[in-house]
Amino acid sequence: MSAASKSGQGGAKKPKLVRIIARLNVGGPARQVCILHEKLAPYFDTYLIVGGLTDGEQDMSYLLASERNVFRLPQMSREISLWADAIAFWRILKFLRKERPDVVHTHTAKAGALGRLAAWLAGVPVIVHTYHGNVFQGYFGPIRNRIYLAVERVLGHLSTQVIAISESQQQEICMKYQVVPRRKICVIHNGFELEHFAQGSREETRRKFGLKTDDFVVVWVGRMVPVKDVQLLAQVIRRAAEKQSNIHFLVVGDGEEKKELESLVHGYTNVRLLGWRHDMGEIWSAADVALLTSRNEGTPTALIEAMAAGLPFVATHVGGVQDLAAGPLHELPNGMGFRAANGFLNSRVPEVLLDCIEQIAKEPETAKKMASVGRAFALDRFSIQRLVEEMNLLYQTLLAKRRVVKPEAVRELEKADARAADSLRVSAVEVDPKRS
Repeated sequence: MSAASKSGQGGAKKPKLVRIIARLNVGGPARQVCILHEKLAPYFDTYLIVGGLTDGEQDMSYLLASERNVFRLPQMSREISLWADAIAFWRILKFLRKERPDVVHTHTAKAGALGRLAAWLAGVPVIVHTYHGNVFQGYFGPIRNRIYLAVERVLGHLSTQVIAISESQQQEICMKYQVVPRRKICVIHNGFELEHFAQGSREETRRKFGLKTDDFVVVWVGRMVPVKDVQLLAQVIRRAAEKQSNIHFLVVGDGEEKKELESLVHGYTNVRLLGWRHDMGEIWSAADVALLTSRNEGTPTALIEAMAAGLPFVATHVGGVQDLAAGPLHELPNGMGFRAANGFLNSRVPEVLLDCIEQIAKEPETAKKMASVGRAFALDRFSIQRLVEEMNLLYQTLLAKRRVVKPEAVRELEKADARAADSLRVSAVEVDPKRS
């Protein structure tokens, strides 16, 4: 059995858990890693290994309460470098052999490759990896995609368990790409602090950005990188301006394609580029609808936040976005996509996206119904409490199978999980799109 340390609760020992992520840049993976590192501390001795940011990326380390048990590894970054990656791998392996954890859980592609191989060589009993998206589509060319897919299949053999963050992603990983068999993969949805997103002051925030009361405001949030397709975003903005509508866009984010976006929308007065913001509650309070233009997605944090703020969405029908659509789905004509109870899933055509935005703008009662359904959907599925309980139960179950913890401990967790199930259902809150 691996080494474990005292919990301080009657001398009971807690399993040791090491979490590894390539970098804490802005996005869903960093949020989930920080939440789990902090919230699982009562049940595990938690350690976090973090790589370095690349130029232009924003750091989300502010989500960590402290640097306790956080180990920085600057050699592990997004870019592939044989020398730097070899150093990062050796340092991870050395760390794992020294600490002898019971569980290693990796997040993102680079950390998943280096961390899982090092954990396997170090003899770690339980090796888990979460796919927050995948790099098999929308990132690289066909040759590199095939190489990455082959590597992921090998890493899948080394993994005790693989986690998908949505049902459609689970289908892609085990059926479409055949990375791991179905018995090795489960779905655990992300978790967020969402309750505060409907509490901002709509009129005050609009005044801050020079927006009128009757402007229809669209918010786009994301990293400005190829997979997010800022070119499509620019096309939607330009077409809205050419129609002389009262539709205005607040664009939140930064990245390698920001200069291109600035060039594409230069001279258009219906858009404001805000950079990265920590006050997303305020931004969402000023909005009427959320827009997503991605080529591929796992489970987009921006749409979850928007729903929690009581907003409908208009999104490209890609990746795990469909798992955020509340049924029933109604097919739109001419291959435009689908209308859900909380938003639209559309083809990647600027006229189609703008048409659905305009439909929401023209039908306030429809917007109000979508807002109510979306908020209830987000609060029910994406709570932090549910995420922590499901992850804890998964770890304990896998450890019991490896005889690292006693099966009785898992049965107690299952009973506690059943008793807490009712508390995870949050009643829908009726949100008026014209809230103040």
